Amino acid sequence: MTQAERGLRESSFTSKNGKKIFCRYWCEDLNKPRALVFISHGAAEHCLYYSPLALQLKNAGCYVFAHDHVGHGQSEGDRVHVNDIHEYVDDVFYHLDMVSERFPDIPKFIIGHSMGGAIAIIALIERPDFVNGMVLISPAVTTDPGTISPLKIFFGKIVAKILPQTPVLHLDTSNLSRDKAVVQKYLDDPLVYHGGLKARWGASFLKWLQWIESNMSRIVCPLLVMHGTADRLTTPEGSKKLAKYAESKDKTLKIYEGYYHQLHYEPEEDGAGVRREIIEWISARCKAA
Repeated sequence: MTQAERGLRESSFTSKNGKKIFCRYWCEDLNKPRALVFISHGAAEHCLYYSPLALQLKNAGCYVFAHDHVGHGQSEGDRVHVNDIHEYVDDVFYHLDMVSERFPDIPKFIIGHSMGGAIAIIALIERPDFVNGMVLISPAVTTDPGTISPLKIFFGKIVAKILPQTPVLHLDTSNLSRDKAVVQKYLDDPLVYHGGLKARWGASFLKWLQWIESNMSRIVCPLLVMHGTADRLTTPEGSKKLAKYAESKDKTLKIYEGYYHQLHYEPEEDGAGVRREIIEWISARCKAA
C-alpha cells in the first residue's frame, strides 16, 4: 500500500429521496485531525476528481471527505438531474453533520467548486454556523447575461416543465484549465458526465442563483473566494459581488489574471499556488477556531 492509499475509505449513505450516495474518506489513519474539510464538487464531476487536493490537505493534518452528489459519479440517480438543487444541499447537511458527530470539537470547513460552491453558499446562508470557514473556487453565484439571456431563461423554463430531462446546455470543456492534459483527463474520465445539462436541473439552478443573490448578505462565516478572470463557465463578477455583500468579518477575495475555471488544476506552479493558498488559509483558521 502506498502512502497516498493509506487511510482511504469508501462508504455510502441513503439520501432523503432513497438514493445511495457514494462517499470517499481520505484520512482514516488520522487520529487527531486539526480540521474537518468537506469538498463539494461541481456539476458533471465526481469527488475522486479532487484527490490531489484532498491528499495535500491530508498531509496538512486535515480529515478530508466528500461524496458524489446525487446523479453524479458513483451515486445513484438520473445523471445530473434533480427536480430541485436543494437535494444536493440536504445531502451535504447530512454528511457533514454525521462526520461532525464523530469529531465534535474539531473545526469544520467546506470547499466548493463551481456548482459545488453554490451548494456550499446555500448551506451557509441557511445555517450560518454550519462550518468554521468556507472556501469557494470559481463558484456559481450569479448568471452571466452575456451567456444566458433572459430569452434563453424564458424558453428554458417552458422546456423544463414539458421535457424536464432534455439537454439544454453543454459545458465548454476547453475553458476548464489552460493545461491541456487536465482537459484531456476530464474528457477521458468515465465517472464524469459528458452529456448536456438538463432543462429541469437548469431551471432549478437558476432559481437558486437568484435566491443566493438576494440572500448573500446573510453569510457570516470566514470566507475565501477565488476566481480567474478568463473563466467563461462561471462569472468572476459573481464572486466579487459575494465578497462585497457577505457580512463575514473575515473575508478574502482572490482574483487570478488569465486563469480558467479549475484554478486548482491550472498549469504547474499556478495550480500548485492556488492549492497552497487554500491549505494555508484553512490552517490559519484552525488555530483561531
